[in-house]
Amino acid sequence: MSDESADEKSGNFLLLLAAGLAQFIVCADYFAIAIALPPMAKDLGVRAIDLQWVITGYILAFASTLCIAGVLGDRYGRKRLLLLGIIIFAAVSVWTGFGQSATEVVIARIALGLGGGLLMPLATAVVSHASARRRLARDIALLTGVATLGQALGPVLGGVLTEYLNWRWIFFANVPICALAFLMVTFFSSESKDPEAVGRLDVGGIILLTLGLAAVSIGIDRIPHWQTPVWASLLGGGVLLLLVFTIVESLIAFPVIDVRLFANRDFLGFATVGLLANSVWCSLVLIATLQLQKVLGFTVLDAGLFFLFMSGSVAVASFIAPFLERRVGVVPLVRFALLLQSIGVGVLFFVDDAVSLSIGLFLAGFGCSWGWALPQAGAIRSLPREKSGLASGSILTIMVMFGNTAFVVMAMVIDLHPSDASGEALGIRAAAGWATLIGVVGLLCSLILLRRITRAA
Repeated sequence: MSDESADEKSGNFLLLLAAGLAQFIVCADYFAIAIALPPMAKDLGVRAIDLQWVITGYILAFASTLCIAGVLGDRYGRKRLLLLGIIIFAAVSVWTGFGQSATEVVIARIALGLGGGLLMPLATAVVSHASARRRLARDIALLTGVATLGQALGPVLGGVLTEYLNWRWIFFANVPICALAFLMVTFFSSESKDPEAVGRLDVGGIILLTLGLAAVSIGIDRIPHWQTPVWASLLGGGVLLLLVFTIVESLIAFPVIDVRLFANRDFLGFATVGLLANSVWCSLVLIATLQLQKVLGFTVLDAGLFFLFMSGSVAVASFIAPFLERRVGVVPLVRFALLLQSIGVGVLFFVDDAVSLSIGLFLAGFGCSWGWALPQAGAIRSLPREKSGLASGSILTIMVMFGNTAFVVMAMVIDLHPSDASGEALGIRAAAGWATLIGVVGLLCSLILLRRITRAA
């Protein structure tokens, strides 16, 4: 029996590593390209602001695919769809790396978002199905620990690859990692489905969600550049589409996102706190990147290496999360995460020197890691295991959607200020203030919405 237990632990660890690699490449790619936008724009002969859709377009495709990936995996096989996502991500990474114009790169990045949208929720769903319920929070924390390393190391890798090779190698480097993840998922995971997953795909819901997200993002992005009636109409139209989406999803039998999940208080609480925590993280990466390069005058390499302060704390936080969760519980740790995020981003608002920034990034890294992993684990654990695909897809879609929206909002806040050095510094500080407020709101929501859940739960 002890041998069987050892084999089970070994297989579980290898599955966690395989799924973690799949999520690592998605997270690392997103944050690596964020720090490489200035040299990328110079190489393609456009302004850096013209390449914002390299990130925004990617996220829109990513979020749209996230919301159906769990449903597709539940119906047609989670392992099968995860492997398909890895293949798409590797192939499109090569295409993106060879892109010769800004338009081609943006289109390729949108296609890359489709592969990434399959990878993230299905990797979580594969692990969730294979894990015993008593180990679910620990396994999800370890899985997202590997993924959050991608988020933390992304700026570092982006800076190093751009400085010593070229920004194109950010995409070429995805290929060997995809190959390793493909082999490991093939050998160490088993196929699983939801036997109750039937009915037609919610194509109308997918269209409403995608158009609504696109309209909201473009409307926010154009506030500094378009007349008020134009951007306000676009923004209002996007909000209306999302409202219609919510109503439709609550009425149909097989929605792409089952909004009825939010009737579960624990799912609602973890989803709300998770989306706010991820909003802080996405904001922090943009704000810190611009502060390092625009205000403090760092090169892209030095700016990327400076993120090691956050990478170190993310790495430590990711792998001590299971131990702390067993000792204090998920809810207290989530609350502490929002507190650390608020303090870390707040440092960027009050000071703008390198020493203070390193302290802020280090503290925020703990909060970002726990604020990303634990709300997902809590939300998934609040629902029956056979709904793990739907739960993971829903919570990830929500967190990513709001993280992208926060990214667009912070870019707009900075863009509202003059383009000279002093104006950019004021804009960056203003964005840090808004990001700090998001963290404080997240902390308050965690106190109001999340119940104290015991270790036994």
